[in-house]
Amino acid sequence: MDITSERTGQRLTLTLAGRLDSVTAPVLDAALELEGIREVVMDLEACIFISSTGLRCILKALKHTAKEAGHVVLVGVQPSVMGILELTGLTKLLTVKPKAREISIDGLEFISAGMCGQCFRLDRETIVKLYNEGVEPRVAEQEKEFAKAAFVMGIPTAISYDVVACGSRTGVVYEMLDAEPLSKLIRQDLQGVDAHARTLADVARMIHSTTGDPALFPDIKQSLRRSIRQMDFFLSAAEIDVLLGKLESIPDASNCIHFDLHTSNIMVRDGEPVLIDMGDMSMGSYLFDVGLLCCIYGLPELGSCELVTKIPTATGVELWQGFVKYYFADKPPEEFEFFQRHMHFLASLRLIHSITILPASKDLLATLIQDKLLAKMLA
Repeated sequence: MDITSERTGQRLTLTLAGRLDSVTAPVLDAALELEGIREVVMDLEACIFISSTGLRCILKALKHTAKEAGHVVLVGVQPSVMGILELTGLTKLLTVKPKAREISIDGLEFISAGMCGQCFRLDRETIVKLYNEGVEPRVAEQEKEFAKAAFVMGIPTAISYDVVACGSRTGVVYEMLDAEPLSKLIRQDLQGVDAHARTLADVARMIHSTTGDPALFPDIKQSLRRSIRQMDFFLSAAEIDVLLGKLESIPDASNCIHFDLHTSNIMVRDGEPVLIDMGDMSMGSYLFDVGLLCCIYGLPELGSCELVTKIPTATGVELWQGFVKYYFADKPPEEFEFFQRHMHFLASLRLIHSITILPASKDLLATLIQDKLLAKMLA
């Protein structure tokens, strides 16, 4: 049994390789330095067997963290080990995350791509949202949980089945019963953009009329405060302060927002829209979703529309104009005026957020913000 450990604040992460039995359990016991620890994460992807002696070591960690109102998480659990945990009932006491099922995308139909990943059709009834290299596996786990919660809340989203792996990439498999992305329908019907804009506005209003659960969904402003502060590699302290001030001027709200809402994340099944890509579901003002849509469709100089949706840029601008017309139709004029004053700042926030989760794209996105948006963001 080989064990590596890493301590970060009140979290102890252990990676186990080999058999955890009566011979090797003392090695784990010695590695469980639990003073000041509230969370123990054990990566069991390379662990092929656990005996009762090994389980007692895990229970020792569970007992300690319970006193500190913490928990023990087992990740990457192999089927053979999962069977042991289920047999002993420990899956009811521990947070257990099985090893992701391996898939291949060779020969699969490509559906769409975004900043964070790609979508492929697995078969007639399922698709996979596969995150790009470098995105942490926890992001896929979070998306799966958010999708389940949104479904229960009545937001029309596909059932999320499981988290999968494709080499070093992770993804989420969704139910998708013979549906087509709205982006594809728009590309096939360029004369009907106004009707598609109404659909997009209706989907947005439906999401934003749903009250979020603060125990599950993060506060978008809190998340974006952290993201903006991490932009110090290309923004000055004064510029960051201006952006934080603009963020605070956005009204607080408890409604749901998708924060990756665009036509490639809306599938249409029997004429009804179904949402996918739920990993950034949050709580906050609807303006954050409208700003993201503006980034993709309303600011053609960014080049986002064709990249994300394959819709021609000019059609994207037309879609944006129709969306604004329908979405703000029943809102006070001052709300649209507020959006227009903060449009470039709101449009930048998805790019800023993406920098923090996509380190490989950091310089590219920073240059895009600096060259195309920054002067108007700071105005």
